[in-house]
Amino acid sequence: MDEIRIVAELEVLPEHREAMLPAFRAMVEASRAEAGNRAYDLTEDLENPCRFFILEAWASDAAIAEHNASAHFKAFGDFQKDKLARKRVTLLRPVC
Repeated sequence: MDEIRIVAELEVLPEHREAMLPAFRAMVEASRAEAGNRAYDLTEDLENPCRFFILEAWASDAAIAEHNASAHFKAFGDFQKDKLARKRVTLLRPVC
């Protein structure tokens, strides 16, 4: 299957922003080291410093499944559970 891209939008509750930054950095570092990862970038909304986007590119569905089953992904999920005001994940496929 072709490369799959993901845009994950996470809006952090203001009182948890500083606590989330090291968790985001750890997630980025560990995810970039995965065999099926092609890109994993954390970006911040210029107008809302509590709104983050993770821009991901994966080699395949299998690579995403491995990522989702990884210890660092599960740990991040547990850590952020009560710290977000909003979470939206969109899977995309390049067209051209």
